[in-house]
Amino acid sequence: MNLFDKQLHVKLEERKSKGILRKLKNYDGLVDFSSNDFLGLATQNQSGATGSRLISGNFVELEHLESSFAEKLEAKAALYYNSGYMANIGVIPVISDRSTTIISDELIHASLRDGIRLSYAKNHVFPHNDLEKLGKILAKTDGKKIIVVESVYSMDGDSPDLPLLFDLAKQFDAGVLIDEAHGMGLSGKYNLGQAQQFIHHPNCIAVVYPLGKSAGLSGAFVVGSEVLKQYLINFSRSFIYTTAPSKKLIEQLKGQLANLYSKDISVIEKLKNQFILSINPHYSFITGDYSAVIGLLTGEKTLEIEAELLKQNLFVKAILAPTVRKGKERIRICFHDFNTLNEIKLLVNVLNNMF
Repeated sequence: MNLFDKQLHVKLEERKSKGILRKLKNYDGLVDFSSNDFLGLATQNQSGATGSRLISGNFVELEHLESSFAEKLEAKAALYYNSGYMANIGVIPVISDRSTTIISDELIHASLRDGIRLSYAKNHVFPHNDLEKLGKILAKTDGKKIIVVESVYSMDGDSPDLPLLFDLAKQFDAGVLIDEAHGMGLSGKYNLGQAQQFIHHPNCIAVVYPLGKSAGLSGAFVVGSEVLKQYLINFSRSFIYTTAPSKKLIEQLKGQLANLYSKDISVIEKLKNQFILSINPHYSFITGDYSAVIGLLTGEKTLEIEAELLKQNLFVKAILAPTVRKGKERIRICFHDFNTLNEIKLLVNVLNNMF
């Protein structure tokens, strides 16, 4: 048990000693006088869970799905949340307290920012992927420290140097939380991203796997230790006080994840490489090795280019300040398994003709 789990374990034992420890239980087959399915619609159609997982919405099928996802990552445990946003705002406040300093990359997702805001922790922000600056902040920080980053950033498509980041975490006794939203499905064993290789690192508190991108459905798994899972069941408000997923959604997730584990992801890399080789070299762009995203830096012409692409039946979005820094306005291009080389050629032709 690492230092972070020991701290969580103490609070769980306090609850246990008072007889108020929350546990997930299954009540299938009993006469229902407890659920919130007042009109019986969820039960009749299997369209809802009838309540939160701590009341009536905990299904064996979901527990099996959590276990199988953890097993794919060779992790101890996984806990399902209704979205990546719910996971991040539910985890960060409960793994930190007033004695904690959270040190986060400046480009982390809004859900991570909101999780930090909901906590009582102090927060320092370091320049994007600047691990030298991160090290300097860690060296000056006393008390409990948590580093919050993403494996792949949504707008730039780049990644932190995770081996170096974990070296710093070990050197300065800091925990690490990683959001794998934009990396999942695009690299790694079973297409589960780069963060999985650090799940067993003693400084890794959790990896969050949102399912709304490559997995194609809603929800998220928080992956970590069994102690962390039990702690979240007891203290994470966005897990405790929300309706659980329906059996239909659980079945869909099972199928979608099976597809994700076996997908040939080389198609996306080929399409992305074709775009890079064909685009006018006067364009500047940002991307990374493990991303399906290219940020084409288009400045003042961003809205004009978006409009022209839409005229050609090409769906892209202009990303403007303050979502990105002023001067870094861009066309955000996402490559998909279902795009074709002809579609890439059309996209490139329109862009090159506008330069």
